[in-house]
Amino acid sequence: MSLWKFGDFEADVDFTDADFLDAIDEAKAAMHEAEQNVPVVGKNSDIIRAQCACFYVFFDTLFGEGAGERILCGKNSVKLCNEAAESLLDFETAEAKKLDDKYDKYVPNQNTTQQFPHPQPQPNGNRQQRRNYQKQYGKGKHSNTGR
Repeated sequence: MSLWKFGDFEADVDFTDADFLDAIDEAKAAMHEAEQNVPVVGKNSDIIRAQCACFYVFFDTLFGEGAGERILCGKNSVKLCNEAAESLLDFETAEAKKLDDKYDKYVPNQNTTQQFPHPQPQPNGNRQQRRNYQKQYGKGKHSNTGR
């Protein structure tokens, strides 16, 4: 678990926890539903308030009731909403990099010479493990087919 901070708001997040990932998916779905209420015509201020309401819904669904208010300080600024969302995304990216770096220790070193070259088996495992494999050994089963 890691501590995400934005302004005065702090929350423990764990991008490796299935329950937290379910909460993110639920928050995204709630935000998408709220987006259906954003007007496409009208006063700019009304449109911006409706857009910001989507972010409030996202943060409230993810971190609990009132989280959007604490994160966004009650403001209706699209810039602030985007900064908060980007901060969480950047935090997720940094956490994924830390995890990649940790698992890279367990990936065989390609600089070692093998007496008998063997084709590498296609990995099973989760998405992160398959990505690391593809970085290490190439694009995967379609690399020679031109797809």
